[in-house]
Amino acid sequence: MKKIVALLLVCVLFFMAATALGEAKFVTIREWLEAGGDCGDCMLVLRITQILNPVLAVAEDETGSINLFSGNGEDSMIINFMSDECPRDGAILVIANPRYNEFEGTVEMAEWTILRILPI
Repeated sequence: MKKIVALLLVCVLFFMAATALGEAKFVTIREWLEAGGDCGDCMLVLRITQILNPVLAVAEDETGSINLFSGNGEDSMIINFMSDECPRDGAILVIANPRYNEFEGTVEMAEWTILRILPI
């Protein structure tokens, strides 16, 4: 029952995020990688599978997994994955405009914006 409610909430969040951003589109990790990390105004829905340290977590969707780096050096963007306010393993994130981490290439997303958090 919890999975059905969570899935329903994710669908509602997709619709709300798409409506709020107008022309933005949802892509998968595979599509993001194929586009070379440049998908314009795009959004991804990712599930956190492992928190490695305060600024690095592993996230996945149905097409693969990626390291999700928090901040890329800008204090205003840094998210502490180990704080009480942040998502835990299993949480679903809707993020916008992810870019490659210039130091890690295709294995790591950086400079992304959280649109919604669905804790599990």
